Amino acid sequence: MPSLAQFRDPALSLFQSAVDEVIARKTAGTQSQATGGPVAIARPDPSNNMVKMATAEASTAHDAIQSGAAPPTPPPAPVSAAPGGLGDEVGYCASLARNYAVAKLLCHTDDANRYQALLTAKDGPCDLGWVEASLKYEEFLLSKGTIPYRVYQNMNDFVIDGKLPANARVAIVGDWGTGQDAAKTVLAQIARKNPDVVIHMGDVYYSGTDFEMQNYFYNIWKESLDLTKVPTFTLAGNHDMFCGGAPYYKLIDQLGQPASYFCLRNDNWQFLAMDTGLHDNNPEGGGPTYLEDTEVTWIADKIQNRGNRRTVLLSHHQLFAANEAICGQSVNDRLNQQLSPLLPSVDMWLWGHEHNLVIYQEHLGVLARCIGHGAFPVCLTDLPATPMFPDVPMVPLRLGDNGIFYNHGYMIMDLAGNTATLSYYQDTDETEPQYTESLAAVATAAS
Repeated sequence: MPSLAQFRDPALSLFQSAVDEVIARKTAGTQSQATGGPVAIARPDPSNNMVKMATAEASTAHDAIQSGAAPPTPPPAPVSAAPGGLGDEVGYCASLARNYAVAKLLCHTDDANRYQALLTAKDGPCDLGWVEASLKYEEFLLSKGTIPYRVYQNMNDFVIDGKLPANARVAIVGDWGTGQDAAKTVLAQIARKNPDVVIHMGDVYYSGTDFEMQNYFYNIWKESLDLTKVPTFTLAGNHDMFCGGAPYYKLIDQLGQPASYFCLRNDNWQFLAMDTGLHDNNPEGGGPTYLEDTEVTWIADKIQNRGNRRTVLLSHHQLFAANEAICGQSVNDRLNQQLSPLLPSVDMWLWGHEHNLVIYQEHLGVLARCIGHGAFPVCLTDLPATPMFPDVPMVPLRLGDNGIFYNHGYMIMDLAGNTATLSYYQDTDETEPQYTESLAAVATAAS
């Protein structure tokens, strides 16, 4: 069964986004003509031939990059019928489309002209959809600019008061932005639980383009939630930055969120959201992600001047992981160096990125939870049977499955004074949580 596939590579993710948008617009146009009215744009099915071949082309290129080899070039001449049938023809066209756009970007004019001639050959196998996709991909590559990260002017900037009730229900979901039915199901379940606030931990796939942000996040979000009554926020994930980040900032402006990091608080609690996506916009470029020094200073101020508030840190990326390597290690050393002095004053740290639910025991001075199972499809073979890093302590809890994919889910955090009850739900049962825990009352949160 074909599944949505993602790569931690901006250029390849943008190629997937280009193909996805061309197909989605074409499908929506066909549906609109058939029904006589506007139709919501849906994510193309992963079984679509163009989607499959775009994924295969991205996978081949990614493997070549990882091995240190040059990405493969398309075949030297057009074919009227590929040896392997339709799949080989479409794969050939996917390779031509990607390489044509890359050659134009690099000003390799001769190569670009050759690829264009092959792509548009009258007797060739490539339909106009691949030409459109190559042009869209070129547009994405050319328009990608510097991430418009926002820096506070004073320490009170990006502090949000008055939107978190004293007794609040906070819904938290991670890696949700797929635009697929599973994502819609999860958000509908969250809406039925009547949250006061909803927080998304980041990542709208494939690369956070404006088309994806609007159709695979915002339009679905506003259909399920009354955004005039339920404040909603979304963190900066790495995929959100792959296109340059401008569509993400447009989205948070639509949501009324001041920046990619913020402090949502009442008299007893503060949720400190951090931007770990900024420095993971090009994973091939170096080590693990980290925070801007100015942001660390801002976060430290919120923790040091929290008064009696308890603190929950929020980020897209992990500090540590049991089932997934962080640049070959279990710990993000750079992030740990930046934040470890503050962690004794933190009650909990919630993150996503890894498409899983992991309940960690206290480690490196912090109680952490990975809530990255919001909607991205994970096959049973994708997660290790035993932890990759067994020295990272965690509760023995595993998501259920349907025999092919693991279940999706979300967390509901009910605040009452300075206590909190955390309930972790799977999308297969919105009544009974898979796991429940409490953060007991404390006499004071200040040290």
